Amino acid sequence: MTIYDFEDYIDEIILDRGYDYYVGGNIIDLYNHGKNEYIFKIQGSDDYEVMVKLDDNGEILYSECNCPYDYGPVCKHQVAAFYKLVEIFGNQNEASNVQKRAKEQQDIKEVLDSLSKEELIDIIMDLIGDDETLKNRLVLRYSKVDSKQELIRCRKLINSIVRKYKDRDGFISYNETYDFVSEMGDLLWKARDTEDIFLALDIAFLVLEEAIQAFEYADDSGGSIGLLASETIEVIGDIVFRSENLDINLKRKYLIGY
Repeated sequence: MTIYDFEDYIDEIILDRGYDYYVGGNIIDLYNHGKNEYIFKIQGSDDYEVMVKLDDNGEILYSECNCPYDYGPVCKHQVAAFYKLVEIFGNQNEASNVQKRAKEQQDIKEVLDSLSKEELIDIIMDLIGDDETLKNRLVLRYSKVDSKQELIRCRKLINSIVRKYKDRDGFISYNETYDFVSEMGDLLWKARDTEDIFLALDIAFLVLEEAIQAFEYADDSGGSIGLLASETIEVIGDIVFRSENLDINLKRKYLIGY
C-alpha cells in the first residue's frame, strides 16, 4: 500500500472520517523525524500522534497512531496523515482522488448557485420522493424547534434509518451495514454542531444506545458497528471537553459514564 493508492485498501467509513479530519484542519503539527519518516499531531477528543515511514517510492513501510481505535489496522487519524502526505508530495497525477473530491463539490455548488429558489425546491422534492429517512434528515437539520422537539425528531430519524436497512427478518446484512452506519453517523455531526451542550449530549447518547443495540440486529463482521460506537464515544468526549460552562461534576459524570 502506498500513499497514492491507500484508498483502495481502507474501509470507506474510515476514509470519509479521515478525509474530514484532513480538510477540517485537524492536523495541527507535522515534522520530519528522519528520511521519509513523518510524525503528525492530530486533534480529536484528544491530541493523537501518528507516525508514518515511507520508502522512496511512497510505499507505506510503517504506520502507527496512539489513539485507542482497535477495530481495524488503520484509523481515521492515519488516513488524515496519508492525505496530507499526498498533498506534500504534490504529484498531480497521483493526487487526483483528493483533487477530484474538491472539484466535484465545486461543480455542484456552481450549478446550484445558478438555480432559482423554486427550481431548488423542485429538485429537493424530487430527491425526497418517498424517502422517509431523507425527509426526516432535512426536517431535523433545517427546522427551528425547542430542544425537546429536536430530540424527538432525532429519535424519529434514527428509527427511520433502522427501518430502512432492516430486512424482513429484522436484520441488517453485511452489504447494508456500511450504508446504515454512514447515515447514523450523520447524527453525530448534528451533535457536534449543536450549541446546547445538553441537547448535543442527548443526541450523541441516542446514537450510542442504538449502536449498542445494533450489535444484536446487524452484521458487524466488517467492524462498522464497532466503529460507530467508538466514534460516538469520541464525540461525547469532544462535547464535554469543549464546554467551558459545564459544571466540573457533570463533566466527570459524563466522562466516567462513557
